[in-house]
Amino acid sequence: MGELVNIESLNSEAVLSIIASGSKAKYAFKPSNPEETAKRIAERDINAQSLDELLGGGSDTISGRDYVNKPFSLTNVEWQPSDIAGEGLPFYAVLHVVTLDGEPKVITTGAISIVRKVAVMSQNGWLPAWVKIVKGSKTEAGYEPLDLAKAPQSEIPFAG
Repeated sequence: MGELVNIESLNSEAVLSIIASGSKAKYAFKPSNPEETAKRIAERDINAQSLDELLGGGSDTISGRDYVNKPFSLTNVEWQPSDIAGEGLPFYAVLHVVTLDGEPKVITTGAISIVRKVAVMSQNGWLPAWVKIVKGSKTEAGYEPLDLAKAPQSEIPFAG
């Protein structure tokens, strides 16, 4: 049985530390402080740039697998503990993005290469950034791993 590691705050620094350690430990994440969560939601509402952003625009969260090869501006990332048992990371990324049409969207992914790159980008203050999710070559097991790539300037209207 692996050791249990308690994580006080699930942020980009903690994500990178867990990934770098390569540890197979079980992780326990401190529950979110309800007051901090309410404050974060209020700030997001107050800083909304459109009615759709404020009210959600009827769009649900999008899986990273369903948003391949579509450039977007990654503006922010949040981290959530994963409740999916088995292989993979004990957390996933909640990407706050703006599409080419200027629509705010939320994309979730647990793909390790995307999680790692987004955590580095966030930790280094490299957001916002124009990127896109891409599929890698199919593995022997039949998986198509997801990755994050820079969106070429030619794909971004009015850029450069």
